[in-house]
Amino acid sequence: MRLFLTRILPGITLVVALGLSSFLAYSGYRYKAEQEARYRALASTTDALFESTQALGRSVAYIENNLALTRQENSDLANTLSDNLSLEKDKVASVEEKLAKVSGTVGTLDKLSKTDPQLLQKYSKVFFLNEHYIPLDLASVDKKYLYHENRAEELIPEVMPHLTKMLDDAAAASTTIYVESAYRSFYEQAALKTRYSVVYGAGTANKFSADQGYSEHQLGTTADFITPGLGGSLTGFEKTNSYAWLLSNAYKYGFILSYPKDNGYYIYEPWHWRFVGVALATKLHDDRMNFYDMDQRVIDQYLVSIFD
Repeated sequence: MRLFLTRILPGITLVVALGLSSFLAYSGYRYKAEQEARYRALASTTDALFESTQALGRSVAYIENNLALTRQENSDLANTLSDNLSLEKDKVASVEEKLAKVSGTVGTLDKLSKTDPQLLQKYSKVFFLNEHYIPLDLASVDKKYLYHENRAEELIPEVMPHLTKMLDDAAAASTTIYVESAYRSFYEQAALKTRYSVVYGAGTANKFSADQGYSEHQLGTTADFITPGLGGSLTGFEKTNSYAWLLSNAYKYGFILSYPKDNGYYIYEPWHWRFVGVALATKLHDDRMNFYDMDQRVIDQYLVSIFD
């Protein structure tokens, strides 16, 4: 038995060794084949990804190029639209400007058609208002502004807010000014002139009192002012603080002194103030000019704004 084992063991060992060697060789070959297969698969995948990346890159470049072209086209289109829009705006502005001028002209003509053309005429010994002339409307002066509370005085309604504002502001400045007289009809002026002629004589009366039809009072835009301390008389008004205040401020409310010193129409009447509108009154004040010395054609230009 021992002899048998001694003879057979080397053979078995050789067979085992050869089998193990073959197994190892086969296993190594298989492993290498598998690795090569994986490498080829990975290489194939890498090539596919590279080609895909290249394709995507070309697509991106194409899209970017188209986008740039589109932006340029849009920019050109936007610029064109902007230019066209500017042209249209200019056209609209031009039309609006023309429309404004036309509307302004129409508005001016409408205002003039509703404004009494007599209001800025030179009526003292120049133009004549006949006995039929009466303002379209008259409003009563509030009693608190009247020197004679029991005697009604009237002016045209458009003048009233300017008058009351002026007298209120004077009062706020500790200056008391009252309305002594305002609107007078043709016949009231005739009666007044007759009374003055009887008392003072016709020659003297003509120096300070207008004949009927030539009085500014008939327009309903003129008032005689008075202040306490004169005993109800107009004489001496030029020496009062009230007169000084009017000289400095009346133009701001549209009132002018019709007959200042050395005028060529009537004697100096510091109490007699006529409403001609703020624009014209300011012009006369700034130029130190008398209403009756201004050309009537220039005066007429202020009629449209007399109540502004």
